[in-house]
Amino acid sequence: KKLKVFNYMLKKIYNKIFTILIGAKFYFLEKLLYFFYKKKLPALLKIEDPLISIICPTFNRSKMLETRSIPSVLSQSYKNFELLIICDGCTDNSMEVIKKFNDNRIKVFEIQRNKKRYPPTVENHWFAGPVMANNEGLKNASGDWIARIDDDDIWTSNHLEDLIKYAKHTQSDFVSSSYLLKKNGEEKIIDVKNDVPRIGGVQTWLYAGYLKFAKYNINCWRKSWNKVNDIDLQYRLYNCGVKMSFLEKVTCIIEPRPNEKETGIKAYKESKETYKKKYEFK
Repeated sequence: KKLKVFNYMLKKIYNKIFTILIGAKFYFLEKLLYFFYKKKLPALLKIEDPLISIICPTFNRSKMLETRSIPSVLSQSYKNFELLIICDGCTDNSMEVIKKFNDNRIKVFEIQRNKKRYPPTVENHWFAGPVMANNEGLKNASGDWIARIDDDDIWTSNHLEDLIKYAKHTQSDFVSSSYLLKKNGEEKIIDVKNDVPRIGGVQTWLYAGYLKFAKYNINCWRKSWNKVNDIDLQYRLYNCGVKMSFLEKVTCIIEPRPNEKETGIKAYKESKETYKKKYEFK
């Protein structure tokens, strides 16, 4: 028993030191890079019809791709985009579903899940699960701007148009918005009014393409605070001095997946064994 406690404390200390060191690396490197890249903002804001790279990580959720994310992207009023779908070791019919849409703006990338990335707990899958796929998307994004959508999200038809207009209006290189949460027969607008900085969910993000130097952190699960990969990233960008603005308008709809009652980490915790098995590393 004493050995278990000792090992637990040792791991905790190691994670603390590791987090401090990697945090310092991110802070100084990204702050330096942003100092040079932010000079591109005025020219970026003048582009009349900029290309937007939309990154969508997915793993064995072909039905969600088919009925939610892809249709809502293709129905956008703003048309100059590329949709980068990153299949993170998919073994279902995701590729077949994607091909049915027959749209040359859709680009598919496949990565393997054959290497353990972190201790495979349900919580860690939530914290760090999409990191490798998101980084693959950033690597291949060629847009002037970058947007994010999860495979089970639904955008409003003016999502991209509203956000790009707001970025130009506020002279910002990062904008986000409110979203509508539909759950258990009720609807609630999530507008993070009390948060500082005020940043909407990742599915409402639109940010300058030159910010893709800031990669998602595969070690975010080690932290004792802000462990979720997108929250880790948003605060790193904020600490760089990125100008962030918040649009008080719903541009996205979030609702539980079929046969589930909750969203986010609550959905994972409701069916722990199912999610542990689903996301296990082969």
